[in-house]
Amino acid sequence: MPDDSLAEGVVARAEIAALAELFDRFEFTLDPLSREADEAESQFNDQIERLFESRVKPALPENSPVSLPVFRRHVCHLCREFLRKNRP
Repeated sequence: MPDDSLAEGVVARAEIAALAELFDRFEFTLDPLSREADEAESQFNDQIERLFESRVKPALPENSPVSLPVFRRHVCHLCREFLRKNRP
């Protein structure tokens, strides 16, 4: 997303931490075809969609270039950054 403040304003740090945990379980798994990875990705996508529909979409101006896929990519970026900074 072009404006980091929008995502940071609608997604709390605790939510990023929880999303990053799910993200880690499917993005960096040794077995991407495992049921656990599939469930984590599904939960991640469900939460992203819920956040977008309840917080982001209502705050967007008409004809905004921010869509669900754009928001998801940005949250994935935030999750990668969170994991990079907080992994042992």
